[in-house]
Amino acid sequence: MIVFIIILGILLLYYFIYLGMFYRGLGRKYTAATNAQPFVSVVVAARNEEGTIARLLTSLINQDYPESNYEIIIADDGSDDSTARIVEDFQNKSDNLILLSVTISDEVISRKKNAIAQAVQKSSGEIILTTDADCVLTFQWISGMVRYFGRGVGMVAGMSTPFIPNWKQATLVQKYEYIDTIGLFFAAAGALGTGKAFSCSGQNMGYTREAFDKVQGYERIKDHISGDDVLLMQLIRRAGYEIRFAFGKETQALTKSETRLGNFLNQRSRWASNERIQISLNFDFYLYLADVFLLNVLIIIGLFFIPLYAAGAWFVKMIGEFIILRRGIDRFDLQKKSLSLFPFWAILQPLYIMIVGIGGKLHLFSWKKNPRT
Repeated sequence: MIVFIIILGILLLYYFIYLGMFYRGLGRKYTAATNAQPFVSVVVAARNEEGTIARLLTSLINQDYPESNYEIIIADDGSDDSTARIVEDFQNKSDNLILLSVTISDEVISRKKNAIAQAVQKSSGEIILTTDADCVLTFQWISGMVRYFGRGVGMVAGMSTPFIPNWKQATLVQKYEYIDTIGLFFAAAGALGTGKAFSCSGQNMGYTREAFDKVQGYERIKDHISGDDVLLMQLIRRAGYEIRFAFGKETQALTKSETRLGNFLNQRSRWASNERIQISLNFDFYLYLADVFLLNVLIIIGLFFIPLYAAGAWFVKMIGEFIILRRGIDRFDLQKKSLSLFPFWAILQPLYIMIVGIGGKLHLFSWKKNPRT
């Protein structure tokens, strides 16, 4: 038992070292931003998104960025609903909107990477911005993201939060997803703030064409079903480019909130499946993921054998996580009322981490018809 307690203590200590890094990084201020307005290509992979694509297109065609300086490419990935027709209707309202029918071959493992790669190949932008078909952007999103691309910057990651119009009427799954999502983004932003590229999301990110071409796009990671965002980030980082996080409120994206527990866990397990490849791409990030997983698993196991020590570690961990969430909410100017669910989220966190961690390692997830990665 002494050995178990020592290991638990070491894992908790390392966890707080990472939390300290996130806390410092969330205070990062970038000074070398650009005021240029290069040509930008907004690339979106869409498959059966008839219920959301109109809201996304409305936000994209009403940007404050000069219309002559950007294009929107919707890569239709074999939709069998009215997605393509809706995009065609919007083409009558915007001259810079392009509908691309994606070519799918039997060799394709990741349809989303395939769709994005074909859209990038067709695009003309010096900067490529990506988002998901179920997202909505602010009217300053393009101009806000572009400002973070200074000299030597190869990628910019942005904030994305689930859209919950009425917090009181939201389900527990929606609220839990919200807390969990902003926590993940706070960690990503905090890490980038200290110069460590841990993670990002294709819901809100961008990269230069130069960086994308230099790492040969998705060629080195084409055998992984997901990772069009975080794995690409690691390749760009290893190529020597600086990666920044867009802290501005105008660069935030809203994404569709998940109402079903099964879909939520499936998505998180899919994200967790990228852990193993991080050993070769970013060992520091892999150590963080391993520490988080082992710490939470040992807390659960410890509750049966050394309940006092395990509960103590659990409580101390909760304090650190609350501090990060509070700092992140202040930095991104998010609503503080979401913290009301923190106790519920924190109590379930060890079990949740164990479930999605095991699900990701054993590939116990499915790729949904319209995936949200």
